[in-house]
Amino acid sequence: MKEPRKEKDGKPAGGINVRAASRTIDLFEAFATIRRPMTVSELARALKMPVSSCFSIIRTLEARGYLFNLPPGNSFYPTARLRDVAEDITKADPVLSVVGGAVRQLCDESRETAMFGKLCRNRVILLAVEVTSAPARYMPQVGDLRPVHATAIGKALLGSLGEEELEKILSHVTLEKVTRQTITDAGQLRKELAASRRRGWYTNVEETISDMTSLCVPLTMRGEHYALAISGPTVRIKTNFKENLERLQATAEAISSN
Repeated sequence: MKEPRKEKDGKPAGGINVRAASRTIDLFEAFATIRRPMTVSELARALKMPVSSCFSIIRTLEARGYLFNLPPGNSFYPTARLRDVAEDITKADPVLSVVGGAVRQLCDESRETAMFGKLCRNRVILLAVEVTSAPARYMPQVGDLRPVHATAIGKALLGSLGEEELEKILSHVTLEKVTRQTITDAGQLRKELAASRRRGWYTNVEETISDMTSLCVPLTMRGEHYALAISGPTVRIKTNFKENLERLQATAEAISSN
């Protein structure tokens, strides 16, 4: 099960929006979704932008070797250059090189989706994700931005902060109601963070997606705060709670020691 993306119009959290950059990313995501060559007018419709603006982006990417032209109909499609650049970047990823194998192993052993993330401004960004093959699974993607108050990873990261840092973030976060279970009262959230900090683990019980629960532990790697979580159907997470908490804690400890 996937969470709906809320940044599709190119308006990332924090209000920062360089239109040309957002539109270029949207263009590649449109090709990933539609999976066929498209004309300028088709791309413009898909991206909801003027044809002239779309044409300018296409010509720039074509000149840089990221798109190529296909007759008939003057359609375009990405070259493999984007894949090659992405692979080179991924190979040198300073976080994924350390945690990638551990997250995969956690997913295999728990048979639940495993995630690794950190704070990105006032939200959570997922840096590593392994989606289980089990039925009724949670299906996030690397790079997804998630609400800090309604996710187990977000709560674990908030709980890792000092009081001053925590209050600074909470003062800039809208505690939006995502489901009926989402905590929208700052006082209640602070109480849950305090209780979770004492016991050493955090949860998101159907606060982001109905019938889905996440279990999470915080960790420190190279002086930075991160969090490691598994997520799946509430009934499975509750049934295997003890074993999965032990797996999470052992994996977090192994990552922290690197």
